[in-house]
Amino acid sequence: MGIKCCARSQNAAFRRRDYPSQDEYKMIKCVAVYPHHMNSEYRNKIIETISLAAEYGFNEIFTTLHLPEYSLTEQLAAYEMIAEETRRHHMELTVDLGGPFIGKIFEDERAIKVIKDRSPDFIRLDYGYDEKQVRRLYKEFNLQGFVINASIYDEKETEAIIDLFKRIDPNIKIRACHNYYIRNESGIDDIFAVRQDAFFARYDIPVYYCVPSHTSPRGPLHEGLCTLEKHRHMSIRNVLTDLIMNHDLKAFMMADEWLTEDEFKQIETVFEQLEKNKGKNRIGITFYDNVSQEEKDIVLGKHLFRYDSPIANLRSQSSREMAEFAKDVKPNNMVIRKTGDVTIDNSLYKRYSGEMEVMLEDHDQDDRVNVVAHINDENDLYKLLYFRDGIEYIFEEQNDESNH
Repeated sequence: MGIKCCARSQNAAFRRRDYPSQDEYKMIKCVAVYPHHMNSEYRNKIIETISLAAEYGFNEIFTTLHLPEYSLTEQLAAYEMIAEETRRHHMELTVDLGGPFIGKIFEDERAIKVIKDRSPDFIRLDYGYDEKQVRRLYKEFNLQGFVINASIYDEKETEAIIDLFKRIDPNIKIRACHNYYIRNESGIDDIFAVRQDAFFARYDIPVYYCVPSHTSPRGPLHEGLCTLEKHRHMSIRNVLTDLIMNHDLKAFMMADEWLTEDEFKQIETVFEQLEKNKGKNRIGITFYDNVSQEEKDIVLGKHLFRYDSPIANLRSQSSREMAEFAKDVKPNNMVIRKTGDVTIDNSLYKRYSGEMEVMLEDHDQDDRVNVVAHINDENDLYKLLYFRDGIEYIFEEQNDESNH
């Protein structure tokens, strides 16, 4: 990309905490950058990835020091550059550490110095640690806190780990991060994830989910590094929408390698849309031509969808209650109903006249059904999949030059 590696900063610069605190973050947005053999191509990829992450509002870089395929020396060399670039962009740095690598680091004075001089903010303790090691890590590296593995401990074990951290320092910062699952069909399911998250919600601890990428999925299997198995082959936008709607997302990590700028833009679009709509329950629509004011009045506003709606076409409970008063909607624009169309039953449907539906699949034309509007954004359609959670959706008109 034509970017040259900057000269290494003095150690003191790495100890300056002049970047935002966790409390100032609306969302913890993290990108993973893993160790590789050091060469010019790898250095340029580090620079490019961390620069793009900072440009698109990410506030954390994740890396690791316990990959079995690389020596500790190789991983420390990668860590040095990753840490320098992270600090240069005033982002937080989290380091994954566990198993025998903790002991190896404490046996290596140079390793201790390299890590300490680049001052990580958090260490994610993966597995295989004891209280003595945790205390030393916290003190030796002047950490803000630790990240717990959110996927592998039950409630009792989670409480014991939190208690350990609080004994070390009552003001310690604690986060939790789910595993990513490399092997196909090994990711966790929604029910298990919600159960695990409940442990941490009691302590107001944010929980990271891993989001896969498909442009450069990380080896050795290249299947996408997801937390939830259902996300493995989904688009980034749909994964994030699902996490926002279904898991009250507070933190996420793009776990695969070398995100493209287009992928960063996709992520930005999700959160821009969320901000624009002032919440996860707003749905933007464009009306078709010649729609009556009565039809607009039925669509615009709040809708709770019937719990027993078929997934192919959601029935508005709100409009059904309005239809009890015998709305006389005249037949209009009775055409093929496409995915994303908003429809209203007309007077030919007798007692159902005035009932609004949203098509989540294509349907044939029906003389009893008016096609009145279309949902503009695929993300908004995806939000509607959570109608059985009792979400009240707000339908709002948006200008669209493609209106027809």
